[in-house]
Amino acid sequence: MFAAALALALAAQTAAPTSGQAARWGEHEWVNGTGFLSRHYFENRTGFPSAHHLLNSTQVGSIHHLFNATSAGSSHFWENGVRPGSRYYWDNGREPGSRYYWENGRGCLSRYGWANTTACSSGETVVFQVLCIARKIDVAPCRAVNARLDEWLSRSDFYGPGHPADVVARMREPNG
Repeated sequence: MFAAALALALAAQTAAPTSGQAARWGEHEWVNGTGFLSRHYFENRTGFPSAHHLLNSTQVGSIHHLFNATSAGSSHFWENGVRPGSRYYWDNGREPGSRYYWENGRGCLSRYGWANTTACSSGETVVFQVLCIARKIDVAPCRAVNARLDEWLSRSDFYGPGHPADVVARMREPNG
């Protein structure tokens, strides 16, 4: 009975949060943690925001979603949205998901929050991933996500207008 309770508690610690739940985020968590925003989770688990999910899922936080959806976490939303997770919001917003907040904020999606291990929601994690892909933020998880994405792009056999590599290049343009 105790073993089952312990296993359930450990699984809950390493499962990606659902809407409304928050998880530890920051350099210390990435390097030393096992929660959903750790390198351990990224490399060894299958749910969002793991490398497995990025490469194999069709849900939010996957390469498929990046190129085929219109909601937050997609390249379409990055280019056309006005809320967190869009280029417009990064350039013009003041709350989490904006350049201003990254430089001046104290919580998730801020430089201070990264250095001091704050908590992030699942929605904030989607915004974080897009900011990583667009190379607006450069911290260890971004480098891990971009390495997997760039490797996938180098193997992509899709040619024609809207090639995924061209879409990502537009996302990464400084003032595009």
